[in-house]
Amino acid sequence: MRAVASGRPDRALVETGVEPHSLGKCLIFHLAPGIVNMAATLLGFATFWNPSLPRELVFGVFTTVFVLIPVQIGYLYYLAKKRRNPGWSLEGIVVYDQPVSWSRYFIWVPAILVPTAIVFTALEPISRQLEAFEGVNIFAGYQMTGESEFAGIVLIAHIVLGGLFVPTVEELYFRGYLLPRMPSQFGRFKPVAHSVLFALYHIDKPWLMPVRALGLLPLIYTTIHTNSVRPGIVAHCLVNLANFSDAISRRIGSP
Repeated sequence: MRAVASGRPDRALVETGVEPHSLGKCLIFHLAPGIVNMAATLLGFATFWNPSLPRELVFGVFTTVFVLIPVQIGYLYYLAKKRRNPGWSLEGIVVYDQPVSWSRYFIWVPAILVPTAIVFTALEPISRQLEAFEGVNIFAGYQMTGESEFAGIVLIAHIVLGGLFVPTVEELYFRGYLLPRMPSQFGRFKPVAHSVLFALYHIDKPWLMPVRALGLLPLIYTTIHTNSVRPGIVAHCLVNLANFSDAISRRIGSP
């Protein structure tokens, strides 16, 4: 894809010939991966659950490897092959793909992380209240009855997948493919609508939807401004990896 000299996102979309999705298509493509992944998770627990194994083996490893990642990246490459793109190219599919100099990462990644951290910290009491009010955690009943020799391996796999692979694929699919194709009905509120839909996609933890919808906006606007998913991938990976800090601490501190 050729570079856009002006850096303005509207011109970038015009030059790549991107057509906006219909409202129905937009909703399906945003929400379907989360629904399919949740269905596979519930099926996996109902079919393969063993209390001697960590629950992350199902929803953190198996469904991620065989459902969540393939559904998203698989569809992108399906579209790429229809365009007859060579090799692994996602040209024309992932729109915001402009290169970013290494020095710029030190500007854009903090520009995403700092306001996101402020939002998550400020709204944490609200998220906790919503969690207590909703009282819904479908994974709460699936706990190990004892220490598993596979727990450490499963945790490492969960960290690699959830901290690196999943955020990378999500940025390519959601910000690279879906964001520039938001329906015209949303007008200037396209980034906000996209953020809300991405929060709804995480249906496993509904109490975090408000904070996710607001906290994702810095990443979305940075992606649009830079015409690149690259800073967002780095920031998203860092956020997800930070979420594993408690699990790592518990694992290290366990006898």
